Amino acid sequence: SGETIMTTSPFLFAGDLLPRYQALEARCKMARYGYDCYAYAMLAAGHVGLVVESGLKSYDIAALIPLIEQAGGVVTTWTGENAIHGGNILAAANPQIHQEAMAILAG
Repeated sequence: SGETIMTTSPFLFAGDLLPRYQALEARCKMARYGYDCYAYAMLAAGHVGLVVESGLKSYDIAALIPLIEQAGGVVTTWTGENAIHGGNILAAANPQIHQEAMAILAG
C-alpha cells in the first residue's frame, strides 16, 4: 500500500500471525519497530499509515482508540471487531488503508 507500518516487534507475531504480518509489511514502503504507544500518536498525527500489534490488553489500546478515530483513523482487531478489549490490533490512518490491510491480513 506504500504506507509506513509500525509495530513493537515482528517477533511478537506467533504461529500463523507472522506470515500474515509479513505479507502486510512486504506491501508497505517502510517498517519501523519499537515505538509502543508512540506509534499510535504518529498514526493520529498523519506520519504513518499503519500500526499492527499482537496480544494487546484492553489497557494497552483503550485510551488510544478515540484519539485515532478523531483523527480520521480506524482501529479494530485483525478480524474487524471492536479493539476495546485488546487482542491482535490493526490501526490505520483512514478507512481505505484499513480495508486494504484487512484484506492482506485475512490471507
